[in-house]
Amino acid sequence: MLARLLLLAATLVGVASAGAHDARRHAASSPGPAVADDAPVERAARLFFSDRRLVTQDGHEVAFYSDVLKDRVVLLNLVFTHCEDACPTQSAKVAAVQALVGASNPALRFVSISADPERDTPDALAAYAANFGAGPNWTFLTGRKSDVDDVLRRLGQWTSDPASHSTLFLAGNAATGHWLRVHPDATPAYIAAQLRSLAAESGQRPR
Repeated sequence: MLARLLLLAATLVGVASAGAHDARRHAASSPGPAVADDAPVERAARLFFSDRRLVTQDGHEVAFYSDVLKDRVVLLNLVFTHCEDACPTQSAKVAAVQALVGASNPALRFVSISADPERDTPDALAAYAANFGAGPNWTFLTGRKSDVDDVLRRLGQWTSDPASHSTLFLAGNAATGHWLRVHPDATPAYIAAQLRSLAAESGQRPR
């Protein structure tokens, strides 16, 4: 698991970021108890993804890694609420995946991060989420621009222009450190199969 996590930066952004280098050094130098392969993995993941404080569509402040990603299988994408082309298409695809694997399945979380946090308030995201039938495990995130930008940089998804944001999906098992890029043209059935495969790695059972 640790080896997978230490390759995470290359998987997501193609190059090793400063945050990933810090995570490697921390994980390698942390003595930890003899039984705890997972302790360095979790520390390294928290350093890589960060616990930047973001805000959900319900107005709740969350720590990105600890509250959103930790121990979950995740499908992640970028949106902004006034987008008229790619975002509705991609959100509809997430909704279709949600229908395939279960809207309230505790094994999975869908995460849509605003590419335009200065305009996307929690209320705006809540209305957008409702349009796509977002279930309890579909989290939309906004927040201070500096915090959102930092998270997106770590994911290799930052852009100065919201309209040019990436339409790639990121799918991963935060417990095992296994992350995949998923092409935006992938079918909902294919994405659902990838999530089931990721969940099986840690014994989780999505339908």
